Formats: sequence, structure tokens, C-alpha cells
Amino acid sequence: MKTLDKRIEGEVVKNLIVKNIQEVTGKKWFYSVIHYGNYGNDGVLLDWGERRWMYNKEEVKKVHRFLRRLLREHFKVECIYFTLERHQSTYERIEEGPHLQYGDELKGKYHTNILISPISDDLLENPHSKLSKLWDEPGRMNIPIHPLQYNEDLIDLKIDLINSCLRKCPWVNRFRPSVKTQVLETPEDLWNVGHYSLKDITQLGLDFMEVLDWENSDIQH
Repeated sequence: MKTLDKRIEGEVVKNLIVKNIQEVTGKKWFYSVIHYGNYGNDGVLLDWGERRWMYNKEEVKKVHRFLRRLLREHFKVECIYFTLERHQSTYERIEEGPHLQYGDELKGKYHTNILISPISDDLLENPHSKLSKLWDEPGRMNIPIHPLQYNEDLIDLKIDLINSCLRKCPWVNRFRPSVKTQVLETPEDLWNVGHYSLKDITQLGLDFMEVLDWENSDIQH
């Protein structure tokens, strides 16, 4: 019964958070996922001391604070929501001759989900100085954004600019798989992604404070 109550409580919390997100605006949002790589921009494996923070929730939240500031400064967005998701745990492998056994559980590192409220077309058509510098950053074809051709709706341009902005964070490497952004075309997309990014509340029974980065998210009270 306690497990059932926990799941019901988690579902209620998820619905309240997602409803809060949906009430902000009905326009197109963006959803970004950041995977923190074990390798530096030079392709060399980072020392454990340089990777340790990826396994610490509070340290990841500090990175969120930096990412939030980047997004605010470049795109002047109204709302940003951060959630944390932990990779699956592994177990220490202990090999003795032909024998193999597993030892302590090794918790997985975190990655970050970000919901970003709509970006103004006017802002892109009349960019301020900091935003305009992103056009010199690599786009989807790994060449600078400014010579690339984009559709009139500017969605693909916004995605490239968001990815380039997030990669300016020193804890996010420059390799393409580190950042992936997509547009949420409909309210249903926003609802589904909102629920997905909070799924560990119900699937793993985690407290919502372990999943939602409340300090760096724009929760409307």
C-alpha cells in the first residue's frame, strides 16, 4: 500500500509540475538533453578527479546555474526547467583467474534535461551583440551557422543556436552527442516530454526534489 501511495503521490506531483509548465505559454518550446562526456575536447579521457562531479547531484546543479545564465543572457527566455536523470548503475567486476563475480554497486553519472520556453523571432532577426556571436559557432553541419540556409520558421536555426549556446559551458564538451535539442510542436509534445523528464518520480520512487532542480527552474507559485 505504501508503494502504491508513493506512486500516486508521485503522479500527482508530476501532473502539477507539467501543468505549471504548460500554463506559461502555448507557443513552441524546446527540449535539450546534455550528456556530460568522459573525454575532453581534445579526445583524451579526463582524469577521475575531472569526472567525479558528474556523479554528484549538487555539483551538477552548479552546472545548471551556469547553463541557466547562458540561456537567459543569449535568448531572454521567460522560463527554463532543469531535471536530473541518472544513468543505470553498474557493478564492480572482480576477476580471479577464470572466475568472475560482482562487487559494490557503482552509481551511474547524471545527465541533464532542459525545457526552454519559446524564443522570440524578433530577437533572432535583431540579435544583441552576445547572441550575434553564436552565428560564428558550428551548426549542424559542423561549419559556422551564419552561411547556412534555414527555413522561414527559424526553428532549425533556433535549435542550432541553443546547441551552440549550451556548448559554451566549460563542463559540456564540443562533440555533437553531448547536446541534443528538439522543438516541441504541440501542447501534447510538451506534456509528454514534461512527464518523461520527471519519470523517475514514479518509476524509481524518487522524491521530486531529487529529479527537479527546483533552485534553477522557474516554478510559478
